[in-house]
Amino acid sequence: MTDLNNSNGGDERPNPTPNGGDDLDGAWAAFAEAHADELKDVEHSRSARRFERHAQRKEKEKLVSVNDLDNGVFTDDLKPLNQRIRGPRDNTSSSWLDADDVMDRYGDDFTPPNPSIGPVKPAKLVFWILLVAGIAGVIASVFMPTLAALLGTVFGACAVIGGAGLIVQHKGHTQTRDGYTDDGARV
Repeated sequence: MTDLNNSNGGDERPNPTPNGGDDLDGAWAAFAEAHADELKDVEHSRSARRFERHAQRKEKEKLVSVNDLDNGVFTDDLKPLNQRIRGPRDNTSSSWLDADDVMDRYGDDFTPPNPSIGPVKPAKLVFWILLVAGIAGVIASVFMPTLAALLGTVFGACAVIGGAGLIVQHKGHTQTRDGYTDDGARV
């Protein structure tokens, strides 16, 4: 809302109140009586009901003040250690960063995994080459606009054949688990 600025000089009032300002309640009552039907329409409007519901919801909300909180929230209450609530910095057990110390303490021999690719089937290698060459060729064909349609079709077909061949040859995870030491854990 805008603030009303008094452009009159000094203590001069634009609308002097009748009877020295004593009859303000009477003037308001006369105004309310004269505009009763309009005020009733405003009172029963949808906006007024929505505002009333909003005001009731705001009254029900619990507002938290700093004065409502105990000083122990901000400082240590100096309680004995056995009654104190412990935080994350009070951890006395070993950290995951101390894995070597934990392994040495319990005597477990840890053998790091030795991943090996093993023999690659020639068909799988061909499908991988087709897939990679197809993707690279489709990207490169964008830079040759005169041959883009032909190169895009050829390299797109290579990418589709390579991808489909790899999907068809995939055994699945249940067929690759073999051996008595395999517990199903995968990295």
